[in-house]
Amino acid sequence: MKRFIEISVVRHNARVQGVPNQRVAQRQQTRERVLDAAIVEFSRVGTAAADITAVVKAAGVGRSTFNFHFPTREHVLLELIRREEARVAGELGRFLESRHDLPTVLNEIVRLVIDLEDRWGPLLFRDVLGLYFSSARPDDDGWTDHPTIVLLAAEILHARNRGDVRTDVDSFHSAVFFLLGLYALLTTLPHPAPARENLLTKYVTSTLYSLGMNLPATTE
Repeated sequence: MKRFIEISVVRHNARVQGVPNQRVAQRQQTRERVLDAAIVEFSRVGTAAADITAVVKAAGVGRSTFNFHFPTREHVLLELIRREEARVAGELGRFLESRHDLPTVLNEIVRLVIDLEDRWGPLLFRDVLGLYFSSARPDDDGWTDHPTIVLLAAEILHARNRGDVRTDVDSFHSAVFFLLGLYALLTTLPHPAPARENLLTKYVTSTLYSLGMNLPATTE
């Protein structure tokens, strides 16, 4: 009898503990569904013109559920940044496993960021990058939460330790400045822009020069 009671208590506790976990999983699934529906609508007409009623209808939830997960449209963009940065950082991490130097790392980051435009479309792409410069940017975001910045900062630090760049280079802020400059260029240049590729090449080169890296002379 005692053994039976012990088993019953264990099973009851397991069921009770499982309820919060199920609720968390369901809440996350709902959040992902709302986010996916928002991405479709934001990509179609842009963030400012997006119809939230269409988003909640596509996600199969109420407006209050949308507001619970995303208090503002900017929170949708921030969540998309976090999701895609994790993916980009994963690709960059795999790239860093091969032989590389700082110039190839910067060029690879440029390529990965431009690929996002193909994934999101030009309207959402500009809206997402524009969030970095917006006064409406949610306060719960910190630069150390961006894995691409962290990976690039580590590469700049490695380059400094090798003597490839100046000894007074601040690796973290240099990584932040490079990515912010890249985002600013891409938000202001239309797609496709005939001179964009050349301008981005010059941007990478000027960044390397600013870090004190010696590069082979090039001809225009």
